[in-house]
Amino acid sequence: MKILNLIQCLNLGGMEKATYNLISETYGNIDWHIQSITPAGDGKNLFTSLNIPINDNHYNGKLGYKSHFSLRKKVQKFSGDIILVTGPTLSGCLSIKGKKEKKILAIHFCHKYGNQNPLRWKLFYKYLGIDYDAIICHSPYLLEQTQELAPHLKQKLYLIENSTQIENLTTKEDKQAARQALDIPVDSFVIGNAGWLIERKRFDIFLQVCATVYKSNSNIYCLIAGDGQLRQELEELAHALGVSNQVKFLGWQKNIKTFYQAIDLLLFNSNSDAFGRTVMEAMGYGVPVVASVLEGGTDSVLIQCKNGFLIPKHDINLLAQYCLKLMNDKNLYQKIQVASIDTISKRFNNELYVQKYLEVFYKVLK
Repeated sequence: MKILNLIQCLNLGGMEKATYNLISETYGNIDWHIQSITPAGDGKNLFTSLNIPINDNHYNGKLGYKSHFSLRKKVQKFSGDIILVTGPTLSGCLSIKGKKEKKILAIHFCHKYGNQNPLRWKLFYKYLGIDYDAIICHSPYLLEQTQELAPHLKQKLYLIENSTQIENLTTKEDKQAARQALDIPVDSFVIGNAGWLIERKRFDIFLQVCATVYKSNSNIYCLIAGDGQLRQELEELAHALGVSNQVKFLGWQKNIKTFYQAIDLLLFNSNSDAFGRTVMEAMGYGVPVVASVLEGGTDSVLIQCKNGFLIPKHDINLLAQYCLKLMNDKNLYQKIQVASIDTISKRFNNELYVQKYLEVFYKVLK
């Protein structure tokens, strides 16, 4: 089976990691080729390590119209069985027009964030949805949105929830080694988060909650893995909140395992997340999660008061209370650890994720 993965970008975000999980688990059985719609980022190294052919493309003009013909020319050269479009863009979806291969669309983001005009998405599914033999939604929330916007495509819709690796609980020695490697205090209670430093991800909320927790317990340290356009603004906010000495910005981490081994708690805040992959990764390490998400499918993996804490608003004081509760109650902390790993192992493991994808691949080929 030969598949072209036409992906929106090659950075180190959740979409790219989900794609890497799929490709790395099926590498050898599937002849993968990758075409990035935009210039390749740091995530390219994930795939080149598997010796997978990769092309990228410049992305110029509104919606990439100036670079569309360059992209289309590259896509049209591919000859195989399936084209998997990950993270739809107008340029990418138009570039596959006329191709004989089976086509699958994978949706990784919410349709309604920022009060987007639903008419735009209705038109997208009406005129471009017909090109696909299957459309994969990566959370129940996304599936519900897509069914609402495009009821005529209901028979093509599939739910495949993202997956992550299940890890052993971090030992005291491994935690100490991870913190030494990152040059952060060994004996502090470390609160972390990872992702794009952009407006939607609300790292400003993360810093405000950490500052509130710091007032009650000065033995905390805050760790941010990721980068983006708001980094300088967030560094200035940390200084204004009086916690700049308690916060470290790591930038993108090629070995994210060290980050998860170093932290005691994940504090995740987002305006919109189709599926909080960072949340899921932390849970796979047995790291308790406190989160606030205004819109999205995070509640399909993180269940309030069962395997963590999730609220639908950015309530600084309530989030800080949950953090302090986990810091001060060892029994609760351990209970959440066990429940987190149990959730991932039963519903969100890589084996199940790959199995469901393969079922869709074989079904469309028939």
